[in-house]
Amino acid sequence: MDLTTLTRLLSDVTIVDIAGRVALGAESAALRSLVSELLDNGHKKIVFNLGDVNYIDSSGLGYLISAYTTVRNRGGEIEAES
Repeated sequence: MDLTTLTRLLSDVTIVDIAGRVALGAESAALRSLVSELLDNGHKKIVFNLGDVNYIDSSGLGYLISAYTTVRNRGGEIEAES
C-alpha cells in the first residue's frame, strides 16, 4: 500500500493522518515536503496519527526523527500517536 496523508485542523493543532508505508523513497519524500509546507504556512503544532501505518522501515523511522528535529528547531512541537 502506498502512503496517503490527510491533514486536518483541530483548534491550533494540525493532525496528519498517515496510512500505508513509511519507507525509503517517495513516501518519506512526500512527508518531508508536507512538514516543510506546514511549517512554512505557520503550523507549529503537528501530530502524526500513525494508526493506519502498516509498515515503517529504518529510513522511515529516521525520517520521523528528522521531522521531530526540524519542527523543534523551527520553534514548533510535534508528536506521533498510533
